[in-house]
Amino acid sequence: MPKLSPEKLAHYKTLDRPAFDFEDESINDFFARSSAAGVRFDNAGFFPQSGFFQAPHKSDLTDVDIAIVGSPLDLGAIGLAGGRHGPEAIRKWSHVMGPFHDDSGNIPFQQCHIADYGDVPWSATDLQVRLEDIATVFQTLGEAGCATLNCGGEHTTAYGVLKGLSKANNDEAFGLIHIDAHCDTMASWGGDAVNDGSVFRQAVLQGFIDPERTVQIGIRGRSNFLWDFSKESGMTIITADEVFEKGVPYVLDKAKEIVGLDKTYFSFDVDGLCSTEMMATTGPEPFGLTPRQVRDMILGSYDLNIIGADMVEFNPARDPSGAFANVATGLYWELLNLLTNVRRRQNGKDNPTQW
Repeated sequence: MPKLSPEKLAHYKTLDRPAFDFEDESINDFFARSSAAGVRFDNAGFFPQSGFFQAPHKSDLTDVDIAIVGSPLDLGAIGLAGGRHGPEAIRKWSHVMGPFHDDSGNIPFQQCHIADYGDVPWSATDLQVRLEDIATVFQTLGEAGCATLNCGGEHTTAYGVLKGLSKANNDEAFGLIHIDAHCDTMASWGGDAVNDGSVFRQAVLQGFIDPERTVQIGIRGRSNFLWDFSKESGMTIITADEVFEKGVPYVLDKAKEIVGLDKTYFSFDVDGLCSTEMMATTGPEPFGLTPRQVRDMILGSYDLNIIGADMVEFNPARDPSGAFANVATGLYWELLNLLTNVRRRQNGKDNPTQW
């Protein structure tokens, strides 16, 4: 092999920049600002900022665009216990993700003022009381003008979130994009009217979501006989088989047609993924979606009016290697980027996070 010419070698040496000297000045500015605040986006053993994705922990919501909240609950889960530890596991894994989005090139912390509001404080051990605790927190966040990102815990937590956000928006009924193996529109079970399997039936009956503006994606499995309410109330069901047969573009076109441009909530149960990709969940189901399909659905929702989102049902007790946590956290990062892109468009300007 011939040697490199002196001219080529000299050119390559000019490209040998220091580790944090990038051609894009906006990236340099971000690292300078975050470093001054003590934030370290590396694999450090100790993270001074221990919030989701190293967002600052704040209870003062002044000027906050997006509030991330943990809801460590699994009292109403119909399946494997352990989902209450989901927020703790996702927070831990989130520290080594970001700060850039590889598809858009955006930096969420530059686009929006993001805060980790902490976990919902429980006032009792009773499930229904805890749902009221969740509703109180999310009503506060909604009234402060925040978009919200909930981390469950069981899917029942979405009922409390929707109740709180609906109250904060003059009892508005939202559209819903719901990715899951199960419709979660069954009747009461075990004495609890609101539980893991009935959350969206009850959300309709209480006026928090509009069933005719609801699309449920990835549905499959042994519980399909339980979802009559979804069909009878006007919800649109797109099965996992249909996703594979018709493709993600079809799903996105259908979802946008259904929810329109009015306020919409995005709810993602990790058991929407095939159990080969996500066994660490309360109700794993085979023959489901792939992480990339879900990621593409999230990316394709940037132009909608998403006022809040959640990821629920991650169960770290069934994840000894951390592989499933890595996948779940990656998709939670996508949901944060969804909210930041929507909010940045609405703001019309950047509102950087202040640590």
